[in-house]
Amino acid sequence: MKKLITIAFIALSLCASAQIVTYQDIVNHVSAKDLTGRKGGDNITAYTASDGVTYKPGSTITYGYPTNGKYYVYFRDVTSSILGSLSEDEYTTAAQSAANQEIYERVENRSGGVATIKKIQCLPVDPYNRNNCGCKIYLVLNRGGLACTNFEEAIAVGEIQTKMNDSDAAIQELKKWKEKLDLQIITQEEYDAKKAELMKFIK
Repeated sequence: MKKLITIAFIALSLCASAQIVTYQDIVNHVSAKDLTGRKGGDNITAYTASDGVTYKPGSTITYGYPTNGKYYVYFRDVTSSILGSLSEDEYTTAAQSAANQEIYERVENRSGGVATIKKIQCLPVDPYNRNNCGCKIYLVLNRGGLACTNFEEAIAVGEIQTKMNDSDAAIQELKKWKEKLDLQIITQEEYDAKKAELMKFIK
């Protein structure tokens, strides 16, 4: 009987601590504290995004195209930034350190690649005004210490492929390559190769 009571108590505790967040919570600027019970945010068990999909730890995401053509804006290599800071000597200035950190954290084009979500976190948008600001969804991924720093922004700009935006993202990427061709930055062969690669995403 004692064992049953203990199991029931643990199950109830887990249910009580379960955090489920939706895109509407983000749109409504609900604070991380109101959503998770902690001012600095916390891990959540499920998130229903703007694309209508409910993501949980263990769910996968597919990389879209970097918004600047080479590096992602909303993906960071957390491991590389830590290792990079350890390699800096005592004469490195604050400005150099900040510039180096940005380089260490860059993630290059992984379009079409898949990553598994390890952890979903709800973090305040403004760390200096945690009580009154809204929050953002931060993903810890299981590949190479990567993190998505703002899930919804990554979806909006096409850095994450969804049913809603993968075709649009491919069209935008193709336009960029056409501009490069028109400016004679790339060759016709390079453009044709990229176009063939992108056409499979365009509906």
